[in-house]
Order: sequence, then C-alpha cells, then structure tokens
Amino acid sequence: MSEPEPTPAGRRLVLLLNNPFVADSRSWKLARSLAEADWTVTVVARTGPDLPAREVRDRFTVVRVAQPRPLAWLRTPPLPDAATGDPGRHRVSGPQRVRAATTAIVGRSLQALRYLRLSGQWAAAVADAVPAGADIWQAEGMITLPVALGLRKRLGGRVVYDARDLQVESSRFARLPGPWRWLLSRRERAWARSADATITTNEPYAEVLAQTLGVRATVVYNGPFAPVGDPGSAARAAAMRERLGIPSATPIVLYLGSVAPGRGVEQLCRAMADVPAATLLVVGPGGAFRETLMAAAAQLPVGDRIRFLPGVAPEQIPDWTAAADVAVMPILPTTLNHRLTTPTRLFDALGAGVPVVASDLPGMAAIVRTTGAGVLCDPADPGSIARAVREVLDAPPERRRAYREAALAAGRGYAWEHQIEALVEVFRRVSTAR
Repeated sequence: MSEPEPTPAGRRLVLLLNNPFVADSRSWKLARSLAEADWTVTVVARTGPDLPAREVRDRFTVVRVAQPRPLAWLRTPPLPDAATGDPGRHRVSGPQRVRAATTAIVGRSLQALRYLRLSGQWAAAVADAVPAGADIWQAEGMITLPVALGLRKRLGGRVVYDARDLQVESSRFARLPGPWRWLLSRRERAWARSADATITTNEPYAEVLAQTLGVRATVVYNGPFAPVGDPGSAARAAAMRERLGIPSATPIVLYLGSVAPGRGVEQLCRAMADVPAATLLVVGPGGAFRETLMAAAAQLPVGDRIRFLPGVAPEQIPDWTAAADVAVMPILPTTLNHRLTTPTRLFDALGAGVPVVASDLPGMAAIVRTTGAGVLCDPADPGSIARAVREVLDAPPERRRAYREAALAAGRGYAWEHQIEALVEVFRRVSTAR
C-alpha cells in the first residue's frame, strides 16, 4: 500500500504510544479524524508479535519501533500485590527487611537513571523512523512524554501531553512506596510544564492535574465516533449475535476492555448468578490475571453463561457494543485514577444507544445521573451489580426506549467530532504561540 501524500508544514502530527496500537481506540479515532482532515499523521507504536514494522491504515502511517532496553540485567524490585496491596514485608524481619529496603532503594534509583537513558535512546530511534519530524509531537501518557521532549529538542516542533490517566495514581505507579511516588510526581510535573500544552479525558482529571502539575489541561473526552446511533448498527448487531451463536431472546451483558485487577470483572462474573438467562461476554486482552479469572469463572455454577473473548480492533468496537443489551463498567475504587475515570467504553455505549451499568464513583456517576442513560452500582458488591443489571434488563419496553434515547442524546453531546475540534484548537494555539 502506498504512503499517504505529504502535507505542507504546519499539519504534521506524530502520536507517540507506549503500546503496539492494537486496541488503542482513542489514538485510532484521533489519527483517522486528522488524516481525513488532510493532516499527515504518523503513529509511532511499540513492536509486538506478528505486527508489521510499518503499515498504512485509514490514510495514516503506523511505524512500530522497538523500545530500547539498556541495562536489561537490572532486576525490578517487587511491587505490592495488585489485588491485596501486600508488599510481602510480613514474611521477613530484622536484617532481611533492612536488606530488602536497601535493595529497593538502590534498585529503584538505578531504574530511574536507566529510564532517562532509555528515553533518550527511544527518541533517537523514533527520529530515525520519522526523519521528517513533526509540527506536533503528542505523547500518550507520562512514559512517552520525555521521549516527545527529546524529539522536540532534536527535530523541532511542539509537544502536547495527552494525560489520559492520573499516571502517578494509576496502575503499578500507585503501588510504589510513597517517597518514590512523590519523586515521580515531581518528575511528571517538570515534564508537563515543559510541554507546550496538556490535554486530558475529563473535568475531574483536569482539576487534579491543575493541582498536582500546575498545568491547565484542555478536556478532550473519549467520545463516540460518528455517526452516533448508526442506523446500520442493528443489522450488524444481529450478525454479531448469529456469529456468536447467541439467540435474539438471550440478553447479552457486555464487559469490554482490559481484563486486569481493579476493573471489577471478578465481581461481575459472580453477579451473573443473580442475572438469570443472560450471557456475559468479557471481551478484552489481559495477562496472567485474565487466565486465572477465566479458570475461576469456569468453575462457577453459571460458568456456561460466561464467555471470554480476545480484544478487538477499535473499528470493531461499535458492532460489539451495539450487540449488547447492557454494557457494564464495574471499575473498583482502588486508586484515585479509577475513582475519577470516565472510560472510553462508557462513551461507546452511549453512542450505540446501549444502557450502562457503571460504578457509583465520582467520574462515571455524574455522567450517568445527568444523562439518565443507565444505573449505578457498588462495584465491590456482586449483589449490587446484579440488581443494577436486572433493573435494565427487566425494564418495560417504554423504559428501555427511554434508556436508549437518553444514551443516544448523550452520545451526540460527547460525539468525537466535537472533541477533535477542541484538540485542533489546542494544536492551533501552540503552533502560533511564541
């Protein structure tokens, strides 16, 4: 396939991702929309098994670059368990604990120096892969932000930080010891203040970023991709059911997203015992946790009504979502990032007119209550999840129609076409600033 036609300077965008660009729907929507608006878009992703080093999709180019790994012999000090938060210190005492603490301090200090070296080598590898440079380098998350800053120094252009999460309060970073999280937050603050602009995914995140990083972030929601309420989605949803072998009379409960600790998937599987006759589809990637959860779900009395399926490409998500009777997002309040999150799948469901069951947490609850597009639950309680799902599935036809109309109305309000306008305005502003 031929390369996209070059675009005049001023409209060259490079998205720097810390993932292989397989299931990153936000980056896919962004790249596709700007390419259709005659930007030259290059997505620089990480290499992955059986993935091409270079390809053209939807008028934009994808280049996969191997992340350098200097000092690969350096062992990573263990983090507390993701599910329990137990760092394992109760198993050691006295001199052993001192040695463990010393190892952690030295190990993490060396890791920090290692990453500074890694980011410089990563920037050099990207510069070789994208020799024309960019007018805008957009960094997906904190990991690629120093890489973007290094590329700006090498090749010019401006840097936009896409703070999709509260990074220091999310995932493995949230499990670091307090002093290390403080140092990491200081480093992120310096990097973010060096960027030319910051964007984020919702208002609560923007407020926290203002307090912690001292930057004013423009909100670019992960809104549903046009067209909202696609009239052809019903036919494709029926085809999806047929492909999966699920009769039209069987309600589909959908979880779509990463299968990882803190997402409430375990509680959702257990909740299905109180949601008779429905099938739960768990669609998404995962590692060892997913494998363990699959085995545990198979042993449940309702295991035959729970199906795990691999992650799907971003362009397939609307069809999967439209096939569902209810989309469930039972994210647990394990971190501040989770408490304030507004996941992409929430907006995907709104755009497809599918009612949602979401955690009663500050990020999602405000949207669900305001729009009336679903029901809130306590994600830690399988019984609460089950009651919320039944409230949607057992609703009379007129209430179901109300859910659908509320979802579609909200989807049009958050539609991606509005979000991309906000992003282009950020690009315009930083490009013309002194």
